[in-house]
Parts: sequence; structure tokens; C-alpha cells
Amino acid sequence: ECPWNGFCRARQQQSWDRIPVKGKAKPRRIEERTVFVIRIGNQVVLNKRPAKGLLAGMYEFPNTKGHLSEEEVLDWARSHGVSPIRIQPLEAAKHIFSHVEWHMVGYAIRVDELLQQEGLLFVDVMETEEKYPIPAAFCAYTKYMDIRLGNERFQEN
Repeated sequence: ECPWNGFCRARQQQSWDRIPVKGKAKPRRIEERTVFVIRIGNQVVLNKRPAKGLLAGMYEFPNTKGHLSEEEVLDWARSHGVSPIRIQPLEAAKHIFSHVEWHMVGYAIRVDELLQQEGLLFVDVMETEEKYPIPAAFCAYTKYMDIRLGNERFQEN
């Protein structure tokens, strides 16, 4: 029934049921990340991702490569103009993309004031639902800002 069967090599070799041969998928690259949920009152700090690449143009919690200890988190915060009054470790999370797997640890950071830093946005928590889309990759940490992600509602602890 195929219009190409008169000159189809797969048909001539009776191998149409085995072609195309699918190659093995490359293993996913594992990336360790530390995610920061920085809160001051009703505001949360977000960062806009680059226009190209993974999760292009979306908003995210500030994060960095590697799994940081609490002391390293304090150093990171201070280097980004954040003076924490409380740092609370959060649960670990994992998100699988087609070619990358993020293994994340998180920290909730409470501050009483924030210094304006380039690239960081200070957003009212209620605005995040409509104006600042946060990817599902950060789902484990959105509950610390009392927002909806998809149809689920998370409450701050």
C-alpha cells in the first residue's frame, strides 16, 4: 500500500519493521543546585532566566550551582546584598528535564531589608501567579511563598 514500495530498500530487504534503528539516548547530565527562597514581608526575590536555553525567559528563585552548607549560604547572601535574619534549610528536590536532571537543596531566607541588586526582582507574592511565571522545576519551593502553581495551592509554613 505504500506509494514508495517499488524502490524502498527496507521493503526490498524485508527490514521495514526494524527501521529506523533508534540510537541509545545519552544519559542525563546531573546538576546540583542550591535554591534560595528569599522573603521580606509579602515580597519574594526572583530572578529572570536568560532569553535562550533551559527555561528561557521564565522567572526563578535565585540559585547557584552546587549544594551549599548553611555557612556558604550566609556567605552567598551577604555577597548578594542580603542580610539574613533567619536561614532555614528546606527539603531536597529533584526535577528531570529531557537532558538534564537537577538535584536541588533549598534554603528559606528571611530578611528585614533588601538592597537592590542587578538582576534580582522584588515581587509581591500575589503578583507571581499572573505576572511572573515560575517553572514547575521549582515546585518544591513555591509553597514557601503561598502561591498557586498550576492548580495546586501551597501555603507557607
